[in-house]
Amino acid sequence: MATEHATLQGNRKFVWFTPTGRFATEYEMFTIGQQSGPSQWLDIDWPLRFDDGRPPYSVESTAVRCSDWELFRDPAQLWYRPYVAATNEEEQTLARLIPATLADGVADRIDPAWCEHVLEKYYAAWPFVEYGLFLALCHPVREALGDSVMFATVFQAADKMRHVQDIVHLTFDLADVLPEFDDTGARAAWMTDPMLVPIREIVESLLVCDDWVEVITVINLVFDPLVGSLMTTHFMSKAAAQHGDSVTPLVLAGTRRNAIRHLASTKELVRLLVDDPEHGPANRAVFSGWLDRWTPGVDAAAVALSGVFSLPGIRAVDPAEALSAVRSDLAAIRSELGV
Repeated sequence: MATEHATLQGNRKFVWFTPTGRFATEYEMFTIGQQSGPSQWLDIDWPLRFDDGRPPYSVESTAVRCSDWELFRDPAQLWYRPYVAATNEEEQTLARLIPATLADGVADRIDPAWCEHVLEKYYAAWPFVEYGLFLALCHPVREALGDSVMFATVFQAADKMRHVQDIVHLTFDLADVLPEFDDTGARAAWMTDPMLVPIREIVESLLVCDDWVEVITVINLVFDPLVGSLMTTHFMSKAAAQHGDSVTPLVLAGTRRNAIRHLASTKELVRLLVDDPEHGPANRAVFSGWLDRWTPGVDAAAVALSGVFSLPGIRAVDPAEALSAVRSDLAAIRSELGV
């Protein structure tokens, strides 16, 4: 004789962390709790250490402190699968649009001065910038003390590498349709050109920076708002169309969109740290010190780069106007965060 089964009791929505909202999001389910450590998931001390006795992860890896790193949430709510899907769609779009656009004879209408002075030299040298930032971000990926912070940084590093490849691919496409296109001077420009050398020195300083939160902060709150925005938004995006270049803005659109996402993520990280109930005031002082120390050098690099606005035969906005705009953006970021 069939018997009725007793109703199972218990929490069918069990999670191993405290969700931000009433229920855990898909992003939280696939992101939070991926790291293990003695303070949370390991009942023993670190089973493996570096040769000098250092643990694989240490609070000493950064000058800021956090009561709970896992409280950080990426505003974009990105985890691996949607990130791959979105970037795949973006790259496939570029793969279709750029060849089709060039096939319509667009390349022949690009101003020779724009091609020679900008595309062949300064924009062709920009992959060195993005690759340097990619390398700098690899350090925070390794040292991050929270899984959600680590994943957000991984995606930014991957974005930087995609930017490198997108620009290089564009130069290949241009060389296919413009026999005279020659970007062989880009590396020399990166090493010796006065407009680029200050940028290279900043990137090199980031590569040897020991503090992983400092690296993330400087790249997203100082470097990209000043130097990155000056180049991609105020110069390239605005001037390209005036010189018959309707192809480069297709690549720049993704770069600018990613920069906005990474800025929002870093702002959220800073808010978490400066609002920390125990360490907030000390963290705020650390962030202010970092920004005060790095901003003059990055600003000087932006001033040097602003020379591209006055290249021979190039029509662009007033460089002083562009510099004022990016400086205002940086000031707004600091005011918003109180650092």
